[in-house]
Amino acid sequence: MKINWNQKYLTIAAYATLTVIVSALAIMVIFNFDTVAEKLSVIGTVANPIIIGIFCAYLLNPLMVKFERGLFGKLYYSGVPKKKGTARALSVTCTMLTVVIALTLMVLMVIPQLITNIVSIFNNMDSYISTVREFLDKISADHPDLAAFLGNPLDDFSKFISDIWKKYSGELLGFAGNLASGVWAVLDTLKNVIMGLIISIYLLAKKEMFVGQSKKLLFAFVKPERAQRFLGVCREASKKFLGSIIGKIIEALIVAVIVFIGCTIMGMPYSLLIAAIMFVFNLIPFVGPIIGCIPCVILLLLSDSPIMALWFVIFIIILQNIDGNIIAPLILGDSTGLPAVWILIAILIGGGLFGILGMFLGVPVCAVIYMLVKDYVEGRLKKRSLSPHTNSYVGNVDYITPDYKYEDQESTSTPVSEAKPVGKVRIREKVRTMRREYSKKHSHDDD
Repeated sequence: MKINWNQKYLTIAAYATLTVIVSALAIMVIFNFDTVAEKLSVIGTVANPIIIGIFCAYLLNPLMVKFERGLFGKLYYSGVPKKKGTARALSVTCTMLTVVIALTLMVLMVIPQLITNIVSIFNNMDSYISTVREFLDKISADHPDLAAFLGNPLDDFSKFISDIWKKYSGELLGFAGNLASGVWAVLDTLKNVIMGLIISIYLLAKKEMFVGQSKKLLFAFVKPERAQRFLGVCREASKKFLGSIIGKIIEALIVAVIVFIGCTIMGMPYSLLIAAIMFVFNLIPFVGPIIGCIPCVILLLLSDSPIMALWFVIFIIILQNIDGNIIAPLILGDSTGLPAVWILIAILIGGGLFGILGMFLGVPVCAVIYMLVKDYVEGRLKKRSLSPHTNSYVGNVDYITPDYKYEDQESTSTPVSEAKPVGKVRIREKVRTMRREYSKKHSHDDD
């Protein structure tokens, strides 16, 4: 017996069944949230090296391409598959050697100095306490009324410190335990990073295959026009995201080197530690240098020459002006394209959710989201024959009626085919003309 299925009701039944299944899964997740979260954390722990490997390959790909098409360009552009494979292998090897050398230099040169500076800070703790005590005693001597009003709890400073130790020794021991856990977490992260770098070697060596498989999967389930649009968006988002991250790292490194050189010239203590702090916080746009300046000023205030803190603040103000007006525009340009208010919002949200890493990655992620939303909104406006420019909507918009149609001035100007070549295009045309004349001349000489 043949059953005549009603396509309309069959579709409704399918959607209803899918809705019931999704609702049941959502209820199950809500009532077993702890178990689900525990399972997801286990999956996240297992997937950490893979995620780090993909991210490392993504960041190291531009460096590998530089080696492949620059240093080993003859092999890469030879057209012979074997030579091209040799160029890829050599490029991946040079990329990983560069990373290993950079990490080794950091471990051998920077880390011991940082440890020496930190140990020196703890060894000089008595002198810091003495400096604070002399400062408070001077205030008490100069302002006896203020000391009497506050009760002067620091008359016996040693007793004050011992009372603090008795009261907060448990918390300090807890902090020591947390510090040990933090060291173990750092070692575990280092293990994941090493495994991630190994995974990134395979991803870089066969990147065309992995990218091709991803595109193959996309075209298998998505219409061609939507797939092409999705790939175009991914290319633009990747360009903006990668440019923002790499540019910010280079900018922060340059600022850290300048800070180290400046602090060394001025004879400030803990120059390398201060430079390392400024490097980490300069990775955070907009507010990072201000946050990083605070612990550095505290370190200098506790040193033998507290006046150095004032000179450091003046130095950082001058450096940040140079960075904001010269270094950052030269390296980054307008890589984010975000207004200042969105940068601040991205830092606050990213820092609140994911800490320091969130503050660093929040801006490029927000820049990508901002670009996607902007392109979508402008596309919708163009379909409705409305202006995509924000300035058109500032003030009175009564002129926008159902019959209104926006005409883009650029589209009504000289067509592209009639436009004269300028800049790089004009230079290329001159080069081509010179090559043609040179080839003609030598062909006549041969004849």
